[in-house]
Amino acid sequence: MRNVQKITIGIVIVTLVILVWYHFRANTKTYTVTPDKFSFTNIDDSSKGGLSSSAINFKDGKVYLTCEVVKDSNYPWPYCELEISLSDSIFQGIDFSEYNKISLDIDYTTTHANKRLRVYIRNSHPAYTRADERTSLKFNGIEYPPGFGDGAKAITLDTFQVLTWWIADNNVDLEHASSDFSNVPIIEIATASGVTEGSFEIIINSIEFQGVWIEESTLLKGLLYTWLLLIIGFILYEQSKLYRRLKKSHQRAGRLFKLNQNLTETNVKFSALANRDPLTGALNRNAVQDWLKKMAQEVRWGNQDFSALFIDIDYFKNVNDEYGHQVGDDILREFVLVISTNIRNNDFLVRWGGEEFIVFFPETNNEQAMNKAETLRHIIELHEWCHHKSLTCSIGVAQMGQERITEMIARADEALYKAKGSGRNKVVCSLPPLK
Repeated sequence: MRNVQKITIGIVIVTLVILVWYHFRANTKTYTVTPDKFSFTNIDDSSKGGLSSSAINFKDGKVYLTCEVVKDSNYPWPYCELEISLSDSIFQGIDFSEYNKISLDIDYTTTHANKRLRVYIRNSHPAYTRADERTSLKFNGIEYPPGFGDGAKAITLDTFQVLTWWIADNNVDLEHASSDFSNVPIIEIATASGVTEGSFEIIINSIEFQGVWIEESTLLKGLLYTWLLLIIGFILYEQSKLYRRLKKSHQRAGRLFKLNQNLTETNVKFSALANRDPLTGALNRNAVQDWLKKMAQEVRWGNQDFSALFIDIDYFKNVNDEYGHQVGDDILREFVLVISTNIRNNDFLVRWGGEEFIVFFPETNNEQAMNKAETLRHIIELHEWCHHKSLTCSIGVAQMGQERITEMIARADEALYKAKGSGRNKVVCSLPPLK
């Protein structure tokens, strides 16, 4: 026992150390984009016939881009841009998919009213990237106001959106239309959209991608599994000790075995008396026995009408064969939910066995029961089931006459088989016997 206590204390200490380590972000991993590692280039609209001009300078590890944007009729979309090449080839970039943020420390001054910058993280993929067209690189973009002297701003990568014009111009398939950072050869920082003219200065202090070595949910799951393994190991250890003790006393083992048998029989008895079907949550037969006797008495005394619908899911065996019993169980639970939602509070839904169910309707005559059956059949036929295929059901209807409950259920069952025999997805009624 002392060894177990020491192991437990040791694991508690290790767990606390890991949590403290994670809390103080020792788990953070970063990737810094600097001028000494990658190529920083200034670009403006003069290459496309515009009149804008720009210059780039490097000092103390920072990048300074100055720009004069000039409105010109020859090129209606003037701009200045800083392009960061992360690779010599547009087909080979850096995988940033395991990072969740980009930290941008940029100081921005401009005479223009729009104080925002555009940031594009360009991704390459064989499905859409072409060697002869740089615009075929995906535009993962965002526009934001960096300010001046405000320090670094961390932007989550999931806020970047793929530009719609790029999707349309490159006829991109839907599977490639979302943001992607798995192969980034270029990062671009440009003046805001809609800029017409003015003076601009962009100072790049730092660009850093941030992520974690291990996600918090993964860490917590790992710790949880470790504790579960410890508990299971402790339980197994205690069980082995108990087994050795039981082995030394055959007489005591016999008494325990007999006691376990009695407990098992008692559990089976209580399970049989439970009111709910453990799979679907519907009532079982035992739950309605006394109530059915009371209903039969009310019918015999002429106090009310009483009807039942015997429902069977059509071709349910095929569902189990094609999708497995787990999906079949899910459908049975969903079937009970659909029916329960569409019957009254004083009606009773009972799982009779397998995929067969009975709905008992007090204060309901034969005609009303037929209408309810058709409504349920139609709802089930139109419902969108969890396996994304349609389902139908066959229903036998019976109103109780001067007979026993078992006889009414048998008539409903017989009507059900007639419905199945006539092609399924039908409602068949069995008239009550004459008085």
